Amino acid sequence: MASSEQLQAVAENCSQFRSVYEGTFTSEIGANCTCENCKHFTKAHKCDIDLVDKILIKITDEG
Repeated sequence: MASSEQLQAVAENCSQFRSVYEGTFTSEIGANCTCENCKHFTKAHKCDIDLVDKILIKITDEG
Protein backbone atom coordinates (compact mmCIF):
# COMPACT_ATOMS: atom_id res chain seq x y z
CA MET A 1 0.00 0.00 0.00
CA ALA A 2 1.23 3.48 -0.87
CA SER A 3 2.16 5.97 1.85
CA SER A 4 0.24 9.19 2.45
CA GLU A 5 2.99 11.14 0.69
CA GLN A 6 2.84 8.82 -2.32
CA LEU A 7 -0.96 9.09 -2.51
CA GLN A 8 -0.64 12.86 -2.53
CA ALA A 9 2.00 12.77 -5.29
CA VAL A 10 -0.14 10.38 -7.33
CA ALA A 11 -3.23 12.60 -7.01
CA GLU A 12 -1.24 15.66 -8.05
CA ASN A 13 -0.08 13.82 -11.19
CA CYS A 14 -3.31 12.00 -12.06
CA SER A 15 -5.43 13.19 -14.97
CA GLN A 16 -8.38 11.20 -13.61
CA PHE A 17 -8.39 12.71 -10.09
CA ARG A 18 -11.95 13.65 -9.15
CA SER A 19 -12.36 15.21 -5.73
CA VAL A 20 -15.10 13.88 -3.50
CA TYR A 21 -15.47 17.52 -2.45
CA GLU A 22 -16.12 18.81 -5.99
CA GLY A 23 -18.44 21.80 -5.84
CA THR A 24 -17.97 22.26 -2.09
CA PHE A 25 -16.81 25.55 -0.61
CA THR A 26 -14.14 24.59 1.92
CA SER A 27 -10.80 26.33 2.33
CA GLU A 28 -8.97 23.14 3.40
CA ILE A 29 -9.74 21.17 0.25
CA GLY A 30 -7.16 22.77 -2.04
CA ALA A 31 -4.33 21.73 0.27
CA ASN A 32 -5.60 18.17 0.55
CA CYS A 33 -5.18 16.75 -2.95
CA THR A 34 -4.70 13.04 -2.30
CA CYS A 35 -6.06 9.79 -3.65
CA GLU A 36 -7.89 9.38 -0.36
CA ASN A 37 -10.13 12.28 -1.45
CA CYS A 38 -10.73 10.98 -4.98
CA LYS A 39 -14.00 9.50 -6.22
CA HIS A 40 -12.01 6.60 -7.72
CA PHE A 41 -10.46 5.60 -4.36
CA THR A 42 -12.50 2.86 -2.69
CA LYS A 43 -13.19 2.10 0.97
CA ALA A 44 -10.75 -0.80 0.54
CA HIS A 45 -8.03 1.82 -0.20
CA LYS A 46 -7.72 0.89 -3.87
CA CYS A 47 -8.00 2.94 -7.04
CA ASP A 48 -10.98 1.53 -8.93
CA ILE A 49 -9.34 2.44 -12.25
CA ASP A 50 -5.97 0.98 -11.16
CA LEU A 51 -3.77 4.05 -11.64
CA VAL A 52 -1.81 4.37 -8.38
CA ASP A 53 1.01 1.96 -9.26
CA LYS A 54 1.21 3.18 -12.87
CA ILE A 55 1.57 6.81 -11.78
CA LEU A 56 4.02 5.94 -8.99
CA ILE A 57 6.25 4.18 -11.50
CA LYS A 58 6.05 7.12 -13.91
CA ILE A 59 6.89 9.79 -11.32
CA THR A 60 9.67 7.64 -9.83
CA ASP A 61 11.24 7.19 -13.27
CA GLU A 62 11.02 10.94 -13.93
CA GLY A 63 12.49 11.85 -10.52
